[in-house]
Amino acid sequence: MTDTSTDKCIPNNCKLLRKTDLEPCFWINEHVHTGYRPPHLSTMQYVKWIFQWNNETINIWTHLIGFFYFTWRQYTTNVYFLPATNANPTDYIIISACLFGLQICMLLSTFYHVFGAINAEQRRRFLRLDTFGISAGLISIYLLGIYTAFLCFEEWQNHYFAFLFGISLVAIYLPLSNNIRKVVLFGSPFKCTHLIYLTIVTLGFGPTIHWIFLHGGISSEYVMEWLPNLFVLYATSGSAFLFYISMFPERLKPGVFDLVGYSHQWWHLLIFIAMWYWQNSMLDYLATHRLDSNYCLISNRLSNITSAT
Repeated sequence: MTDTSTDKCIPNNCKLLRKTDLEPCFWINEHVHTGYRPPHLSTMQYVKWIFQWNNETINIWTHLIGFFYFTWRQYTTNVYFLPATNANPTDYIIISACLFGLQICMLLSTFYHVFGAINAEQRRRFLRLDTFGISAGLISIYLLGIYTAFLCFEEWQNHYFAFLFGISLVAIYLPLSNNIRKVVLFGSPFKCTHLIYLTIVTLGFGPTIHWIFLHGGISSEYVMEWLPNLFVLYATSGSAFLFYISMFPERLKPGVFDLVGYSHQWWHLLIFIAMWYWQNSMLDYLATHRLDSNYCLISNRLSNITSAT
């Protein structure tokens, strides 16, 4: 094992390592061979590595940019967007909480990819934070969807809030449980954690089908206008998950995609795109509701027609 510990090592004169120079816990995956930063450097040295090319550069910047974007959206949404849409105090609280969850997701992911090479113990700690960030992002996506979709059906909205509370307990427990996170299913890298997250995401079809029914069925104008947004969310995040699990394309040509194009980079990019698209779509949905005083009257009429048939 190569000794890479040195107080004088800085990004400009530190040599990037191969995976054979490192313990397996520092590998991105078995098919990414080069571009690794040396372990056992100082915190400030890893901060400097943000601006030097390595196999974590794209992972860092996709979600660091994501954090800055959602921070900007937090400001513009509260200062400009919500006041212009006649939003009520609950709108401000829910939307701010959702955007904060997306900020946390992006920031903790960035921390993991910046500081995860310090040592094995720190890598485990930052991975736990990263997992917590994933849970925060997932809960935020759920909350934003449930709140806006059932604005006209307060009783059902409260039921789904209770449903979301149960999901949140599971999602928050995942990063705290070492035993669950280590259980491997069907071979690496598919673990019990991934199965639980996949199950949570799949449960989202339940509220979706109910929302379609309440708004007059699949042929309803409202459903046809807004349902494609959910398809985009699932297609984008589903594609991200497939990249993550399959380790495509680097498993086809190990070592070729070490710096640009390996699966985890696609996972990062697509997750950011999914979150960006969903929060914009749901804010538009909220604006449509708040700016049309007859929106709930029409929705309830459609619901009654569907129930009668």
